[in-house]
Amino acid sequence: MAAAETSMDKDYQRFRASFFFASGDKDPTDNKATGFDSILDDPNFVGGQFSFWNRVGIPLAGTAVGLVQPLSLLPSLRSSKTQGQANFVNPGILIGNLGYDLELTFNFNYLRFHRTEPLEYLLFQNHIRHDIGEDLSVGVAYRPRLINNITLNFGAAMLKPGKGFRDIFTDSTRNCPPNVRSFCTPDNTVIDPSKPLYALFGSVRFSF
Repeated sequence: MAAAETSMDKDYQRFRASFFFASGDKDPTDNKATGFDSILDDPNFVGGQFSFWNRVGIPLAGTAVGLVQPLSLLPSLRSSKTQGQANFVNPGILIGNLGYDLELTFNFNYLRFHRTEPLEYLLFQNHIRHDIGEDLSVGVAYRPRLINNITLNFGAAMLKPGKGFRDIFTDSTRNCPPNVRSFCTPDNTVIDPSKPLYALFGSVRFSF
């Protein structure tokens, strides 16, 4: 895993550029797991809680695991963030971020799988491309008393699916081997990968 961020302040404005990398496993059948996973992550990085990828958990149809868990950057293929075990056989990820902090926080992320072999093995698909897509978000954190006792968070995010994301959620039977075709899932009816995905969210946090 590697992470880096650089920023420049100008009066009350902040311009940010950051990068995040988590390794993926290139061979899910070699008894050697090289993917990166965490115990319980909740990162305020590359968009943090305002980005679609980090904020919204994305399940994989026809499996008991999620592509990514809520409030996580890692495509760990775990069954649950809090109850599922860490899983080091996963595709990993690369995220490039551009951000701008004013009264609102604006973020643009480009997401890409490091390795897709674990996804191909899990979904019985012969070829899944690496491009996850583009994540755009805007959010605000408001503290009515100017301290951290009460914090209100509001935001909106959009994920524009890339080719790899569309490969996962389109028709996973198209490259399914004949001898295991009954295990392949039909067209996904919950997520339409041909259209952008949207999220609106808000939260209130009390700390005393």
